[in-house]
Amino acid sequence: MVNRALIVDDDAVSLVVLRHMLSAQGFDVIEASSVNEALEILEHAHVDLVVCDYLMPGRNGLDLLEELGATAPPFVLLTGTLTRERLDDPRVAGVDAYVTKPVSTEELRQVTATYALPAAA
Repeated sequence: MVNRALIVDDDAVSLVVLRHMLSAQGFDVIEASSVNEALEILEHAHVDLVVCDYLMPGRNGLDLLEELGATAPPFVLLTGTLTRERLDDPRVAGVDAYVTKPVSTEELRQVTATYALPAAA
């Protein structure tokens, strides 16, 4: 069984880069370019991990996390400069991890390793 990750980012290049990185880690990747699109996907698909950009037009990554509530899978927030300590929003308590853009393969691997199934022997 392969774990499934949903990546949410309004930047097409970021989606391609994240897809490549997560696929290389063994994730089956689904993409969304907005919070609304992600919510629509999550109505019909099970995911084991959400990797979501913080700043997007309209609704942001924390809006998605809030919408998911207690049913949220592990949630990784992508951010250019913000950290849990610098973000003045009580919803950050639900974020499982942060990854700073530009995303490095090693940083993403360290954060997501907890959620990936071991490779088949």
